[in-house]
Amino acid sequence: MALKEKSWTILLFSDKYITMVENTLEKAIKSGNPSVIISDSYITDQDLINKTKYCDYSIIIPLLFLFYHWIELVLKGFLLVLVKEDADIKKISHHNVIKLLKEFKNNFSNEKDIIIFFEKYIKKDNMPNLLKMFFNKNNLSVRNYYNFFRYPLDKNFNIKYDYSSIQYTNKEGLTFFKDLLKDINIYKKHIVRLGRDLNNK
Repeated sequence: MALKEKSWTILLFSDKYITMVENTLEKAIKSGNPSVIISDSYITDQDLINKTKYCDYSIIIPLLFLFYHWIELVLKGFLLVLVKEDADIKKISHHNVIKLLKEFKNNFSNEKDIIIFFEKYIKKDNMPNLLKMFFNKNNLSVRNYYNFFRYPLDKNFNIKYDYSSIQYTNKEGLTFFKDLLKDINIYKKHIVRLGRDLNNK
């Protein structure tokens, strides 16, 4: 399989992840992200599940995993067309989105819009406050997203991650959901355009 075909395969595959993120964000925004449900009548367990199934404490951890995995796939899809030897493959055969973004910036420095978008969610100083608080509270970096958005404990089952700053966030979480969906809608077109450009060369 040619490099261009491999790249296109990864980029097409990545679209499934961001589609799930977008669909979930739309549902979460529609739900209003309530932390509690108040009713004059008795609320059954099923009523509670139905009314809160798209709230941040139900979805945000897997949603962020899917979002960062999408970023990883997109960056790898773009970088794959540059591979010339085995050493180049090693540069991208990992989950560290910080390193992948650095490689992307080195090779696609003119793609300012894509870089701005990814840096907003990868560089801690640029992050929305809700995300920044989570990473700071747990002393974590996005480079290890593959661990803490998949497992509640570290690899040795010793450290329990604290997700409180990204759960039960009410209006702040709703704003985060809206802003993330808006960013995806704005910047995804640049990602699609670059993918097509590389595939058509």
